[in-house]
Amino acid sequence: MKKIKVLLILLAGFVISSCKNEFSEELPPVTLPLDKAITNEKVLNTAVNGLYGLYQTSGGDGTLNSYGALLPTLEELLGDNAFVALVNSNRFSTTRDPNLTFYTQNNNDISTLWNTLYVIIANANFVLSYEGKITDDPNTPGTPQNLFGQAYTIRAMAYSTLVSLFSDNFNGSNADIGVPLPLEFKPATNLPRSSVKNVYDQIFSDLTNASSRIGNKNGNKKLNGVAVDMLFSRYYLATKNYVKADEYAQKVLDNSDYVLLSSSDIADYFSVAGETNKETIFQVDYNPLDLPGSNDAITATWSSTGRYKQNFATQTFFSKLGVNDVRRGTWYRDTGYVLTLSDNPKPIDVMKYTTIDRDVVVIRKTEAVFNQLEALYYTNASDALLKLNTWVKINRNPDYVYEGIGIDLLKEILMQKDLEMFLEGFRYSDLKRNGINFKNSQTQVELTTSKVQFKSFPVPQSELNTNNLLSQYPGY
Repeated sequence: MKKIKVLLILLAGFVISSCKNEFSEELPPVTLPLDKAITNEKVLNTAVNGLYGLYQTSGGDGTLNSYGALLPTLEELLGDNAFVALVNSNRFSTTRDPNLTFYTQNNNDISTLWNTLYVIIANANFVLSYEGKITDDPNTPGTPQNLFGQAYTIRAMAYSTLVSLFSDNFNGSNADIGVPLPLEFKPATNLPRSSVKNVYDQIFSDLTNASSRIGNKNGNKKLNGVAVDMLFSRYYLATKNYVKADEYAQKVLDNSDYVLLSSSDIADYFSVAGETNKETIFQVDYNPLDLPGSNDAITATWSSTGRYKQNFATQTFFSKLGVNDVRRGTWYRDTGYVLTLSDNPKPIDVMKYTTIDRDVVVIRKTEAVFNQLEALYYTNASDALLKLNTWVKINRNPDYVYEGIGIDLLKEILMQKDLEMFLEGFRYSDLKRNGINFKNSQTQVELTTSKVQFKSFPVPQSELNTNNLLSQYPGY
């Protein structure tokens, strides 16, 4: 895949960087050229730290951008509950076009996401090529086995994201059109698309390898066994094995090392002080030594405290919060700056990320609540309804009562998930996975399961130009 090859060459001197040498320290970036062999555990530790560095939004020009900003932003703006305001920087502005002009093979954000995820995969492949060759060093924290387990998890996450966005659902249309599946570090190699099933089989294999190696004691700035369990629950939701999805969600809920976010901790959870909350399983590390650029941080376009102050939630979304919901007025506000905007209805300010050095949450324990509810909807809907009412009433809104059944219950489960996990990387994919059509009340953007834009993102034209084995998704 030539595009990946070019990126790797350009990044060779600095792409594997690290913010910490110990499992909990924050240190200046350390570099490891890609052509430098991993000869011992200390170098391996630096290389794995560098994989996490690739999750960050690059501080220069945003050429690397995924879990730290771009992915959670797109998951909301491409769904039904968020929008770009009329006055904007032109970033993401096509997401508000009812003609769906965002979904083109020349879209820079789609290209950035594709390239970043494959850079992550290529670097993970490089690290994994040394498995079985590194002995344990008693003077280096952790073990080689743990470090390789992290690399397997990182690769599984990247493939999970790629196949969910650049292919149709598991057992959906065009089952043979998955994504390219490089598993070795061979940057000069072009590959065709693998099948959707083969990609999910590889995700399962990587998570299985990770679970037997990784352990549970890496802290919340690195992945661990609990994160693997959560990723398994996501995997089983995607592959429609709802019994197993429920089982793995329950494993996370039963883990005593993490504590579900209480209503009393809502207000401070997304502050810098909230980074140590035991709700968080994994977050992308940002600190004063390696901050993203002001144009590309998640704070750049979200909230009235950001640079561009342009991305907001809808009034329809806000209306789902009861007057006594603890998230109303803390995470979501209908006061202040948004009242000065010309949009009608007025936007809702999303106040989760308001400082550039707050780590970006990728996996937290409360997700398991909603993964389980979604699984139960398909296996025991009455139990799902009972658990939904209990969780929301006790933990977020004391006045909450819901009695809907059928598809309305599933929509309510997913709406409550978005009320809780807005801007954390789920909404568009949740709706797509469950085949739920929607219309954005603010922009009138509408997606249905018959539209190609709700089946798959287009592959970037730049990638098609350099890889003649790669086919575009039908319909683009």
